[in-house]
Amino acid sequence: MIKFIENFFKDRNDEMNKLRFRRLILLMIFMSLLSGFIPTIFSFEKYYGLSRFVDQGYIVAYLGTKFELYIAIFMSFFSLTSLILIYFFVSVGKYFFLLYLLINFVLLMFGGDVINYGVLYPIEWVKNVIEAYLIYLMFFGANKKDFEIRKSY
Repeated sequence: MIKFIENFFKDRNDEMNKLRFRRLILLMIFMSLLSGFIPTIFSFEKYYGLSRFVDQGYIVAYLGTKFELYIAIFMSFFSLTSLILIYFFVSVGKYFFLLYLLINFVLLMFGGDVINYGVLYPIEWVKNVIEAYLIYLMFFGANKKDFEIRKSY
């Protein structure tokens, strides 16, 4: 009887962990969309002329703006793919998401200076914290077993 009660609460706890994990992914997507739409809604683009005075970075300097556009399209597709994979707990999804974050980190390093608006900074910060927390949950936390590669014999 005690074993049944332990298993009952264990399974329920696993489902709650999955639900929380999925909600974190949706919150991260919402924060990303919010940080993309707020400048358009509140006309932050009037400061767009400032962008030509900041360092454009190595990617634009050596590879050109067309290559930067191709990278942006690829990273958008890669982000969407990795988020779909981890949302449905596909085991290879955690590696896609980690690779996406690492490539994004390198591109941000070599992408040059970015003008951050004060309103968007906390939103971006929360999004980055959620990304780090998702990595923790997938590799070390409560959802680690959901992303294990299952071997069939």
